[in-house]
Amino acid sequence: MKFLFLFFLFVFPFILLSLPGIPQWLERTIAVSIFIFLMTAGVFWYGLSPKSKIIRASGKLSQPQYDNVRPTIERSLRILTILFGVFVCVYLTFPWCVDLARLARGGKPLRIAGTVKHKSVPLFGLWFVEQTVRVSQETNQTNRNYYLYYSLKPFRVGETYELVVLPRSRVIVEFREASREPIGKVSEYDQDSEQVSWEAPFSLVPASGPLT
Repeated sequence: MKFLFLFFLFVFPFILLSLPGIPQWLERTIAVSIFIFLMTAGVFWYGLSPKSKIIRASGKLSQPQYDNVRPTIERSLRILTILFGVFVCVYLTFPWCVDLARLARGGKPLRIAGTVKHKSVPLFGLWFVEQTVRVSQETNQTNRNYYLYYSLKPFRVGETYELVVLPRSRVIVEFREASREPIGKVSEYDQDSEQVSWEAPFSLVPASGPLT
């Protein structure tokens, strides 16, 4: 079970992204969906299932002197795990579901251009699984964080990119380095009203190579 979980979390998405004949944005959307839903289910299973081992048999808390306080400690750890799951749902799973629902209704992702001002790798240094970039958009000079999952090509700070993103979750589904040619009309995300324009053209014709 653990092997399958890790396989679908860290291996299968890269196999999916390497398949020919499927648009890159669709492959990454499926891969990110697997990541988000597996992570959410895994956190709640770990916190709620009596089969999960919150306190390991080989751990210090399994020693006899902790027999009286062990149930309280385990209960507290499970509560913290569940609260973390709620956090994941609010800030990751729910926005992603909103974006998927809009796509299912025929909505289009956003196409933006901007310069990477900062990059971080939140997931234990696994940059090929997740990268967080702060992008300064050329159209309105705003700085926003965007999230890229499952890419063997890292972003470079100071470089300008064209991004195709899902606006509620701000997940990048395609990107490439910006060409010197005009990139066309850019659809914008209104930060104040949180109204999203889904009318941007989605099919990108790269001037210097395919999107990644």
